[in-house]
Amino acid sequence: MTIDKLLDKKIWKLTFFDWIVVLCTCGLGIAIRALFFDASFPDYTVCLKPWVETFRQYGGFGGLKYEIGNYTPAYMHILMIISYFDVEPIYLIKLCGVIMDIVLSVVLAMLLGYGREKQSKILLFSVVMLVPTLIVNSGVWGQCDNFYTTFSMLAILMSVSGCELKLGKKRPVVLKEDDLCMIMAGAAFSFKLQTIFLIPVFAVFFILKKYRLQCILWIPVVYFISLIPSLLAGRGLKDLLTIYFRQTQDFSEMTLNFPNVYTFWQFDGLYTQLSWACTLFCALIIMIVLYYIYRKKPVLDVGFICSLGTFSVFVMTYFLPHMHERYAYMGELLSLHYFVENKKMVFFPVISVLIALSSYSTALLWFDFGSLPLFISLIRIVLIMIAGYDIFRRCKQASGTSGYEK
Repeated sequence: MTIDKLLDKKIWKLTFFDWIVVLCTCGLGIAIRALFFDASFPDYTVCLKPWVETFRQYGGFGGLKYEIGNYTPAYMHILMIISYFDVEPIYLIKLCGVIMDIVLSVVLAMLLGYGREKQSKILLFSVVMLVPTLIVNSGVWGQCDNFYTTFSMLAILMSVSGCELKLGKKRPVVLKEDDLCMIMAGAAFSFKLQTIFLIPVFAVFFILKKYRLQCILWIPVVYFISLIPSLLAGRGLKDLLTIYFRQTQDFSEMTLNFPNVYTFWQFDGLYTQLSWACTLFCALIIMIVLYYIYRKKPVLDVGFICSLGTFSVFVMTYFLPHMHERYAYMGELLSLHYFVENKKMVFFPVISVLIALSSYSTALLWFDFGSLPLFISLIRIVLIMIAGYDIFRRCKQASGTSGYEK
């Protein structure tokens, strides 16, 4: 399938009533977010606002030469552009977030509703647009997790739909499915390191869909492209290439308001040993699951990939150190597929969102939930087991062929 067919006007032709639903959903979603546009939190007052003001002091583009903040260049370029506007930065930062929420809602509706009727996609768009964590993350908090998540979901969508893109007419250059998938993965990685939570999903694409190994090179290529404005401004290449390494050194806490295995460890003794042990245990779990998938060769439909993605995000955020309260964001959205496939499974995304909101409340409002994080940590284990069992069930029903159902 070409991208043109994926975006075919006949498929996306909306009736008057369809437009009413879409516009009302967008309007309601934007209105809810707009109510909190004036709200600011330490991440903004301590980090984002000073960064934008520093760009203004250097004349905007000139500031890219210096190490302003610890975010990746892709997002710092957006803050640099915002610095040219003589308005309070928080409004433009949150406006960018709202726009990306709409884009993310469309992409998720296309992904989760792939192969379903148009009305299902419209309903999914409405649901995603009004997911509480989506609203709080961008509209209230002013975070940018929707950027990397949007590109990550596009990467999966490119593989789900088997898209190709032809560039040029006389001698067209064809970007195949694996090219497009890795290009989108590279774009996601350019915004956030958390893209690595989907490594098992991409690994399955290479193992069962026989993606060409050289396509992995798209990830560093796209990341390098995202560095170009900063390089032109005069910032050193080594400095730009080591940003993620420096980010991992910024926090010494085992967990930052994210209930996981480290919630049970209330002192700093044996911290290094524990973090390494949990990281290696996490890698072992992922390797066992990937080997089982390789042996069973399940049908790689949307449900299986979303289930694997949910499992991967939840397992990694549970066992890896330094996890923030927002890091399961992508898994929470992917878990909506359980509801799409089986209405009785609505509890999974609902519980995932609710426990995320409790973590958000701790970070934003300084709520002290006492021993609740310990209970939530146990709930996360149950969710991981449910997601893992779903993968096992799908593999057991494998027909012996791999690849998406077209």
